[in-house]
Amino acid sequence: MSIATDQSKTKGDVKTELWIHMYRRMVMIREFEEQVNELYTRALMPGLAHLYIGEEAVAVGVCEALRKDDYITSTHRGHGHCVAKGASPDRMFAELLGKEAGYCRGKGGSMHIADPATGNLGANAIVGGSAGIATGAALSSKRLGTGQVAVCFSRIIFTRNTRIIRRQPRGTF
Repeated sequence: MSIATDQSKTKGDVKTELWIHMYRRMVMIREFEEQVNELYTRALMPGLAHLYIGEEAVAVGVCEALRKDDYITSTHRGHGHCVAKGASPDRMFAELLGKEAGYCRGKGGSMHIADPATGNLGANAIVGGSAGIATGAALSSKRLGTGQVAVCFSRIIFTRNTRIIRRQPRGTF
């Protein structure tokens, strides 16, 4: 956990602080995504935008359990993962708007934001494309003995015998 605690506080106080911190992070992701939607629908942003609205708790819950140097890989809906792992919304907006100040110097756009400083190895628009990157990061961590973990956010579920089950969006059959 990344929250510094005061020794005079009770466990309940610390838990409440953590919940408030996580809630604020979820709100930050939602507000970021709403602004992205505004820019996209007004044609002020180049490229496409795949929003993470409604999934904020997934990214925040997972990333809160990670260390700063742990790795994540993401999907085409990766904005929430970036923010949850500690990326700067200003640099993310710069990336989405194609500006030099962005994480990938404005070249990656919405679907390819990466921030190695926070352990974000990048998003991938290919279905399941991040699994290999996360596997490589996990193998590297194991071989080097760093104790880091790698999380692969995905909208698909890999089962033991490698069949792929696609998660259906709500309201579809």
